[in-house]
Amino acid sequence: MSEKRVLRKMKKLASRISEKMETVRDVMEDLEIEFEILQKQIVKLESKKGIESTDEIDFDDESTEALDLENTSVVTVRPKF
Repeated sequence: MSEKRVLRKMKKLASRISEKMETVRDVMEDLEIEFEILQKQIVKLESKKGIESTDEIDFDDESTEALDLENTSVVTVRPKF
């Protein structure tokens, strides 16, 4: 293969990888938000029932702020086989 062709194929592959990485970042952000909401609900339910939490939940400063639920979604990624 000529160097130009190899370079073109490598750029195309890099572009595809970049797109996939962006998709994964978006999904991870959604999962982090949903996980934080779930953890808060667990703490609320445990405190309501008077149950001591066996796990320490470490919320950072952002947990006291309102969560951005607008960007949460259920994303199904199907493998391309």
